[in-house]
Amino acid sequence: MDAKRMGRPPSVNPKKEQLSVKMDKTTEKILDNYCLKHNVTRPAAVREAISRLNEEETRYFWSPEWRQLLEENETHVLKGTENLQQTLSSLLSLIRNMKTKTGSEEE
Repeated sequence: MDAKRMGRPPSVNPKKEQLSVKMDKTTEKILDNYCLKHNVTRPAAVREAISRLNEEETRYFWSPEWRQLLEENETHVLKGTENLQQTLSSLLSLIRNMKTKTGSEEE
């Protein structure tokens, strides 16, 4: 008769590799808040974060195409900001001129 082994059954995906991480209080608080919100352990949260690094969608955000889109968009935003500043400056000048011409300029 075979003797049965006591204890837990063998894991399908054993976790033998260990990682030690130093973090500041802010990072620790972010991790702990996530764990509380999602009812997971710290190691499970870290494993989830690491697996997300390998997802196709995440890889897209770090791809050269995505970086190019960000750079192009930044240029448009900066140009739009410049145009807005010029327009506001022109409007303020017009308002000052109108006040001067109508005599409603307060000293």
